[in-house]
Amino acid sequence: MACPDQRQPRYIPVGCLLFDRQDSRLLGRPAWPLPVQPVYRSWLQFSQNLAHATYDIDSLSDNFCGNPPCLLPEGLQWLLLTSKVLFPYRKLLYLKWIQMTFSVSLDDVGRGIIRVYVLADDVGNREVPRDDGKLRKARLRLMRQLDYSQSTWRGTAGISPSPGPKAQSSLASLSNGEDGEEASLLEMFNSIPSPSPQPTTVEDPYNLEAMYSLLNNNIHGIKTTLYPHQCRSAALMIEKESRARQFMDPRLQTVVDQEGSFWYYDASTGSSFCAPRLYDAPCGGILAEEMGSGKTLICLALIFATKHIPAKVPDMYRKSDPIVRPTTGSFADMAAACISREGVPWKLEFPSGDSGDEDRSNAIRVIQRNLYQYTIPSPSRQRSARLSEKVKPPRLIYPSHASLVIVPPNLLQQWKDEVAKHTTGLKLLVIEAKDDIPSTEQLRDCDIALLASNRTEWLSAEVDNGRCVSPFVQVHFKRCIVDEGHKLGNATYNQKTNLHIAIDCLQTSARWVVTGTPTRGLRGVGGTSRSGTSSISDGSPNLQSSQLLIDEGSRSLEDDDLRRIGCISKQFLKLRPWANTNDDLGDTPADWSLHFVRPRNDASRRSATNQKALRAILELLIVRHRATEIDNLLPAVDQESVYLDGSYQDTLVLNLFSMMIIFNAVQSQRTDQDYFFHPRQKKALIQLTSNLRQASFFGGPFFSLADLKKAINTAESFLAEGRVSISADDEVLLRSAIKFGHLAVGNSLKNWVNVFHEIPIHLLDFPWGAGKTWSLDLEEGEPVCTDPRMVLALQKLLQHIVDAPSSLQHLYESGRFSDEGRKEREKATQAEAYQGRTEILAGNTQLGQDETDTKRRRSVKVELQLPAEKTPASASSSKVDIARPLEKTRMISTASAKLSYLIDEIIKYQEKEQIIIFYDNDNVAYYIGGMLEILLVHHLIYGKHLTTTQRAQYVTTFNNSAKFRVLLMDINLAAFGLDMRSASRVYFINPVLNPQVEAQAIGRVRRISQKKPVTVRTLVLRGSLEEMIVKRRAEMTQAEQRKCRSILDDKPMYEFILNARILPLPGGDDVAGPDQMAKLEKPQLIFGREFGRQSSDLDRGLLSANAAVKKRMYSAPEEAASEPDAARLESDNSSPKRMKAGGVRFEGVDD
Repeated sequence: MACPDQRQPRYIPVGCLLFDRQDSRLLGRPAWPLPVQPVYRSWLQFSQNLAHATYDIDSLSDNFCGNPPCLLPEGLQWLLLTSKVLFPYRKLLYLKWIQMTFSVSLDDVGRGIIRVYVLADDVGNREVPRDDGKLRKARLRLMRQLDYSQSTWRGTAGISPSPGPKAQSSLASLSNGEDGEEASLLEMFNSIPSPSPQPTTVEDPYNLEAMYSLLNNNIHGIKTTLYPHQCRSAALMIEKESRARQFMDPRLQTVVDQEGSFWYYDASTGSSFCAPRLYDAPCGGILAEEMGSGKTLICLALIFATKHIPAKVPDMYRKSDPIVRPTTGSFADMAAACISREGVPWKLEFPSGDSGDEDRSNAIRVIQRNLYQYTIPSPSRQRSARLSEKVKPPRLIYPSHASLVIVPPNLLQQWKDEVAKHTTGLKLLVIEAKDDIPSTEQLRDCDIALLASNRTEWLSAEVDNGRCVSPFVQVHFKRCIVDEGHKLGNATYNQKTNLHIAIDCLQTSARWVVTGTPTRGLRGVGGTSRSGTSSISDGSPNLQSSQLLIDEGSRSLEDDDLRRIGCISKQFLKLRPWANTNDDLGDTPADWSLHFVRPRNDASRRSATNQKALRAILELLIVRHRATEIDNLLPAVDQESVYLDGSYQDTLVLNLFSMMIIFNAVQSQRTDQDYFFHPRQKKALIQLTSNLRQASFFGGPFFSLADLKKAINTAESFLAEGRVSISADDEVLLRSAIKFGHLAVGNSLKNWVNVFHEIPIHLLDFPWGAGKTWSLDLEEGEPVCTDPRMVLALQKLLQHIVDAPSSLQHLYESGRFSDEGRKEREKATQAEAYQGRTEILAGNTQLGQDETDTKRRRSVKVELQLPAEKTPASASSSKVDIARPLEKTRMISTASAKLSYLIDEIIKYQEKEQIIIFYDNDNVAYYIGGMLEILLVHHLIYGKHLTTTQRAQYVTTFNNSAKFRVLLMDINLAAFGLDMRSASRVYFINPVLNPQVEAQAIGRVRRISQKKPVTVRTLVLRGSLEEMIVKRRAEMTQAEQRKCRSILDDKPMYEFILNARILPLPGGDDVAGPDQMAKLEKPQLIFGREFGRQSSDLDRGLLSANAAVKKRMYSAPEEAASEPDAARLESDNSSPKRMKAGGVRFEGVDD
């Protein structure tokens, strides 16, 4: 007869322990046959009250009789609990953490089965505390040792053991693919459901109304009509801020016990629960819409739709005691205090700026003097210390309607421009890096506090031993938005950055990270180009499904992305359980790495439970539309690589680098420490690679005549002496390099470049045929070989008399024309060359040193103006007649194939399109800028030499002035979030190794506000390293691309440099000077196109950084600056007026 189960219902039947007779102390004892009796084929329960009982092992047989029905005999229980199988868990039984029953296996009388019942962690904590760390570890070991199969539970041992509890049937298959393969992080990111806001789930009527205003695209104060996806994203953000959402602890998996009931199991800690453990979802998340899809406007729409709703006071700080006044308050004061305390959106009924109604004005004043405030008490000390600690004083907090927006310094101006463009009636308070902190009243009264991130980080220094002294910590902001917040992932799990510390001092109701690329591996997830020519994205699942296979390399890089997401979730968004602390009662901190980041060299797959949990977290936090829904809103992109045949001079310089590599390799025997590719020469090799990339544009100044002769002589001596034995192949290689070296030494054009350090150009029909004194080589006749600097001096000389033939003739006949040429030439040759240190290695070989001084470009002169809708391209439409001696002078070629191609392209398209040229070397920008100056093409150079203020000014100017047609931008500064929508043509001087960096650069122009198709061209010099870069980038997997931080990290590209060879020169060895150049498709007039009309200062017309935004504090339109105020801003030497108002500066506001 079976005995009834005596366990209590709060114990969960989880699994079984198995042991053989030899595993127990019954081996060799007469007691073992007793369990074979029929009663032992039923389940006998262990007693929990025999903790201190001991028995004489020789008299055990006498102790098996007289036990209560269904209770295991005491002696047998003692023998089992002292066996090696159960001994580690006996305390769990005695302290009632578990219950157990015993039976002999039905199919093997030599084996015993112990059913284990676990006390759920969410019941009985008062009677059975579960805070003993040693017991928790013992329970975890027990749970990992159990057999969870149904067959074992029924009494048949070892038929089909199961190492884990049975998952809920609907959760059994959790992988993304049909074949059960593990989904990558990128696949999860791309498969996040697009926003689908549910207004009916929002209970607060004011937030509900705000959501409907967004979904109906009717937001008061937003001048721009939003796209549907922008409305949905902003509405979902309100829903996430206002709806009390709960989610199950992602550490838990829903499983089925042995009786078919659900329970919840944490495999990392061994905890079990009868009901799921729920956490409140964070108020906020990550806005991760595609690059260029209008994330800034989404944030502005969110702020405007809710700007009348004040921040909600946390329930824990809400006062329950009635307000005690020194005197009886008026009914108005009491009503105002109630309105403020309950967070009623009074600004909806009394909008600011509505001063026509005196009663309303009085009501606003009454409310403002009864604004609610609450106190955060001093935290209690956790434990006493020998040294006295400063006690944090209570903090008085003022709830506000303001949203705090933290932006990188280089995007501050862009945010101000976007506010001016899309909104009206907004109170905007801007705090830059060097500004004083505004007062608490100013922070409370604004709608947006726009704060530069570098100023935010300084707030961490204002925390004195936990005492926050900044006004920022006295204001409860409605939300905190961190633009380009992916940098928040740079912290570690346990160590915060200064930005994290500063934000943690603030009181906010919601927190948002705004970035199109939450991590490096999640960049470039857009779709393909609709033009069909190419794709700007190398991360699309459709394009690179083969690259998403989870191999060892991609796992390592994916884990790095997971760590970054974990830092954002824990440190900034405070997502539980990852943000739990040891002070949280009844809970423990969760380890993000333990669940989602696999240990190094661990090739195992992520468990299905963790896979599901990670997907749930991404869907909980991230707001984004799938790329297929956004791609049709972004402009089409026509992208292709343009392969150019290098000029004679291009090939000559590339061969010089090959010559130096060959000299070094053979003479060092490829082993010595002064070998280019020796591990200790990594820095030198990096410099060599950088010089090679520059040389593909122009490398004439590399390797002076003296350096070449020294290296050649050393190589010849090496061969002649014969002290070192070399192979026949190396000897042939070395002799070919020596032969080429003599050819290069005899090239006069190369030698003149080393004197002038400029790109040679050829001019035809030089004025009066008198080009000798203005040339590099002092040769008579045509074409004249000169350089941009000489031509620019010539233009300045003739500028004011270009339309005066008699004055021009007098200038020539008097000899002054030739004298000025000699002076300029002498000035150029006597200019002090850049004395940079260059490495000299085996064989007297060098890395190359371009001695161009990029600082010679004139300084920028800033002219402050107020912008029109679009500043006209030319200030004057008058045409200047060019005198006959100058009208036909034209440039026909340059020494650089890439420069000649760019000139043709810029002149062809600059009339109708603005152009961005991305470069990665300052010398290249200098060469291009010098050429554009002589062609009178207005341009800007957005480089590292600019301050943050100047960069903002350049962006404002380029987007708002049609005068500037070309922007030269350092690709390392193609920052996240920069909006350069005015440009529609993009040129990359060199191929970009990292496709994600390229996608970011193209994303500056491929934006939802772009009105034209985008054209992208990448210049590739045939026969150079660039061809290998393009080839390898197409072949690399995503993991290889992410691991390849530089060219030297990829073996094929490394070997391309290692095995350098001399290339054949175009046209042969003996080529005339003009044929060594790259001809222009269309010769360009030197004295045409606006020449002589205006000052040659091409930087005139720069718009001030505040041109599009006149005030630091925006208010209703009727409060805008009057005409006399605006006129004051037009002075060239004045700056906007400043006034002190509580320590903050306001621009454009009268005293």
